[in-house]
Amino acid sequence: MTAHSVRMRGFTRYTTVEDALNRLLARIGRVGPETVPVTESLGRIVYEDVYSPRDVPHFDRSAMDGYAVIAEDTFGASQHNPVKLRVIGEVAVGKPPSLEVARGEAAQIATGAPIPPRADAVVMVEYTKRVNDELEVFSPVTPGQNISKRGEDVRKGQRILSSGRQIRPQEETMLLQCGITEVRVAKKPRVAIASTGNELVDIQTPPGLGQVVGTNSYTIASLVRVYGGQPEILGLFPDNPEEIEKAIDDALKYDMAVFSGGTSVGKYDYLPDLLKEKGDMIIHGVATKPGSPTAIFFHRDKPVFCLPGYPVATMIAFTVFVAPAIRKMLGAERLDPRVFVEAKMSRKVASKLGRRDFIRVKIEETAEGYLAVPLRAGGSGIVSSMVNADGMVEIPENVEGINEGERVRVALFPHLVV
Repeated sequence: MTAHSVRMRGFTRYTTVEDALNRLLARIGRVGPETVPVTESLGRIVYEDVYSPRDVPHFDRSAMDGYAVIAEDTFGASQHNPVKLRVIGEVAVGKPPSLEVARGEAAQIATGAPIPPRADAVVMVEYTKRVNDELEVFSPVTPGQNISKRGEDVRKGQRILSSGRQIRPQEETMLLQCGITEVRVAKKPRVAIASTGNELVDIQTPPGLGQVVGTNSYTIASLVRVYGGQPEILGLFPDNPEEIEKAIDDALKYDMAVFSGGTSVGKYDYLPDLLKEKGDMIIHGVATKPGSPTAIFFHRDKPVFCLPGYPVATMIAFTVFVAPAIRKMLGAERLDPRVFVEAKMSRKVASKLGRRDFIRVKIEETAEGYLAVPLRAGGSGIVSSMVNADGMVEIPENVEGINEGERVRVALFPHLVV
């Protein structure tokens, strides 16, 4: 079952979260590429497979401080019967070797220094004793021992990053080690953001009786950045059809648009009807709590989201619908980059069959593992319930609540802004 009837005026049916996501993501296309310096690529999504133009390391090098030797010379060495070799010089880091090791000889070598010609192993300094140019070796080595071979990490022509991979510090390091200083990444989708409502006032304005500080645009902008987009706040718009239509026209110049407020079924909720005139409505009313008035439209190939006006509902609806849409636009291999942990529910939580509930929880660490503690402040306007929470637990539509002690999967809120 993908939808069911509701009694509320204005919504004839609620669509399930799964069905809404399927309809949404089926119409999302990928943005184009751009080239950026690797040193500025943190958090970006790789646009196409990347191949190494060289071996890493590009020479055989010592993995230990010790002596470069011909391994066969050390066979049979022991504490009571050391092998004696003649030290012919030293190989330093950062310079090509100026000597060649022959049978019965050894060269002092530092970690990371290139292996001199003919040497095929390194004896760790701990297993040697040196007196002037005479070296006693107390432990044998085999060919290749304690040597980091050319191409051991990466071979020339090897794929090092796949399309859709998100670049972390370790990916930056890999690219630079391979001699790659620029990388093609997906352009950040440009996301227009607007809030509607006669009650809204600017964040610099002390609210009067009945007024509300318009924070949603800034919340949405931060979430857009978290998931890889580039936000543009258009401003606050009163519940006036002409003003809202102007906001819509401006928003449609971007890759995506996100509105908050004015999406329910009240007298002054003009936004859905105005958007119907400009594109296709694929969803209005989702079987979820909070966030049920969410609406999704497409203007040609551009997604337009109408999120509820209450801050908590806005944040959760964004995470459920807008975030995966941005990630799909980027071509990210993971549409949901959040970290999930398993925990036990600290108390029973009720829910309604046919509706997906998102429960804010705090994570506590116990001797038996993690405990998910539901926060009792459940209203969509209680921002402190999000501030005090570490993540969310989803209760599926076909489940009537979660029992105390039941194991649940907690989606942790993302902390890194990239």
